[in-house]
Amino acid sequence: MTEGLVGGDLTRQHFSSTCGSDFYMAPEVWGGLPYTAQADIFSLGVLFWAVLERITFVEEGTTQEQLGAYVCKGRSGWLMPLGEALCENADLQLCIPMKFKRAPPLPPPPGPATCTLLLDMLASNPDARPIAEQLEARVCSALKKDSH
Repeated sequence: MTEGLVGGDLTRQHFSSTCGSDFYMAPEVWGGLPYTAQADIFSLGVLFWAVLERITFVEEGTTQEQLGAYVCKGRSGWLMPLGEALCENADLQLCIPMKFKRAPPLPPPPGPATCTLLLDMLASNPDARPIAEQLEARVCSALKKDSH
């Protein structure tokens, strides 16, 4: 962990060790780059998306379904963690909502404000993601807008 200069202030800590669960790690972590707390915003975005859409996967070697976002790769349907896919292709277009055919008890798809927030949280560029101090207000605002 090192302190980094941002705008002349020693306000952001940079981490360098690769850690985390594959299906939640941010692209910069996958790429072995120094990263900040913005990697946690990405991970939280993956979790939000998975909860809202009930996106599950079964990791190799297990039988238990887990929540997470991924990209299907190849004809075999191999699941690539979203962060790894964005690390390989930063211009990857995410499709939110992901599930077009919804069956009960799946809730309605996320509204436009929620989709925008999720896309911002899942941005491949960490500087494009909302900061933690803004997140609560952004979530409340998105839920309020989408409830009308």
